[in-house]
Amino acid sequence: MMQIKEVEKLTGISRQNIRFYERKGLLKPGRDTDNSYRLYSEEDVRRLKEVKLFRKLDMPLDELQKLLEGKLSLEEALRHQRERLEKEQERLGAALDFCRNIKEVQLGDMDVDEYLQRMEREEKSGRRFADIWKDYRRVSHSEMIRDFSFMPEAPCSNPREFVEQLCKYGNDHNLNLVITRESMSPHFEIDGIAYTAYRTSSRFGITVHCQMEHPEDYMPQGMSEGRYKVLRLISFLWLPVLLALLFAVPRIKEPVDCFFLIPLAALLAASFFSRYYMYGRNFKG
Repeated sequence: MMQIKEVEKLTGISRQNIRFYERKGLLKPGRDTDNSYRLYSEEDVRRLKEVKLFRKLDMPLDELQKLLEGKLSLEEALRHQRERLEKEQERLGAALDFCRNIKEVQLGDMDVDEYLQRMEREEKSGRRFADIWKDYRRVSHSEMIRDFSFMPEAPCSNPREFVEQLCKYGNDHNLNLVITRESMSPHFEIDGIAYTAYRTSSRFGITVHCQMEHPEDYMPQGMSEGRYKVLRLISFLWLPVLLALLFAVPRIKEPVDCFFLIPLAALLAASFFSRYYMYGRNFKG
């Protein structure tokens, strides 16, 4: 048996990632009965190396877990992954070809409408490009489930009542909600994601706030970290940009000056309704 420092050296995986895989259920090390430290076996090291291999092949965590638990054969898992990679390769190939066909060297010289129309024609013929709206909705959804709140029907004045209201919220929204610790700051899980809850009081009544315990681990499946960061930034910036837009419109003197605002206003409106829609549904989406 070995401790995590030795496992880090043997696998080349950081302890933060090892802990993450443990929370995801991909690894279940034993415990030292004297001090409760995690102890890792040779089998655990092999399991981590398997995780590292398939994650480098960009296999989704839920698919990888099924493979490691024997719910999916290696042949099936690899076939599914090949299909995902082939679709991604097709999308990237379309984007690469399109990049090659853009001949202008200055942004201002581009006929953006012409290129967009060409892209739409290629999409209708079966070529794939990035689905920005779909990605934005996924990011909006991920933000809503990192931190959400609701108003309970009871004041949650003791641990049992607090837990009852959490369970009621879970039942009302068809969530797989499991209480892991009863207290006035109860811990619970939704689909294996760990949360902590607390209550606040105002003139409007009691509000229960629920926060993901490890938000740094949560990212929409299949999305690159770079794209996620960009779309997440957009999801936070839409309100200040909208306020700036509302401040600027009354000061525009020439009608032609409004033309550049139309696409921006449309994007902001879509952003607002997307976040409102996802907030109203919380996990139901």
